[in-house]
Amino acid sequence: VQRLPHAAEAGGLSGAPVFELSNVVIRALKKELGNALPIIGVGGILSGHDAQVKIEAGAALVQLYTGLIYRGPALVKECAAALRKSR
Repeated sequence: VQRLPHAAEAGGLSGAPVFELSNVVIRALKKELGNALPIIGVGGILSGHDAQVKIEAGAALVQLYTGLIYRGPALVKECAAALRKSR
């Protein structure tokens, strides 16, 4: 993060920059917890495919935030369709 242009600014890191790291954490949690607790996949979900990747990593649910801001409510429908299709 320190190498990024806005590293010195206040605020958090979210969206696409945390997508892959979030997937690593989800996989580790799933391996450790199994089905003992539901895992909510977050971080950089900007498409239906991204939501599917979180589920495949081990998440039971996904949370949309950055993608919802940039893509609008149509993203919810896209994610639902992608997840239905992958069942």
